Amino acid sequence: MSDTSRRLTPAQLLLIVVVSILVLLFVILLAGRLAGGGDEPTDATPSAAASSGTDEATDDATGDETPTEEPEAEYFASPSGNIVCALTPDSADCVISNFQYEPEDADCEDEDAGGHLRVEAAGASMPCEPLVVAGDVPALDYGQTTTAHGFTCESAESGVTCRHDESGYGFAVARASYELF
Repeated sequence: MSDTSRRLTPAQLLLIVVVSILVLLFVILLAGRLAGGGDEPTDATPSAAASSGTDEATDDATGDETPTEEPEAEYFASPSGNIVCALTPDSADCVISNFQYEPEDADCEDEDAGGHLRVEAAGASMPCEPLVVAGDVPALDYGQTTTAHGFTCESAESGVTCRHDESGYGFAVARASYELF
């Protein structure tokens, strides 16, 4: 074979360039979509976008209405920082770092069992999976309550109590003890 038979024709080169550009564009759009970019207006500040709290539908590029994303979790910590909680649309979860009670209701016998408490509409439990909280979490002062997603939690010097507003199920947790109700 000669060198001329191995060369790509101008049409083949053009095809390779066009396909490469399309693949690169697809990867960039996919990465932006996964990162959550592109759907929010650029002039909105993060605090304004986070505090809007509306469930209105938004228009995408096709003009069709699409539902907004599921509400994010509300996080808080006890003033001591020993208890950190998350209120999500499905549950209220708290993790206590240092405790002295025996975790009799834990769903497993792991070494770390007993540090995670959860309440859902169906009841309260002590799951074994970890609760991951990233970044700084604001403190909920003693005597204060917070309500989100149908759950209410109260911070007290004696610990944190969370309940599902509709069912009344809940838990109380402190360094010395816990209760599921």
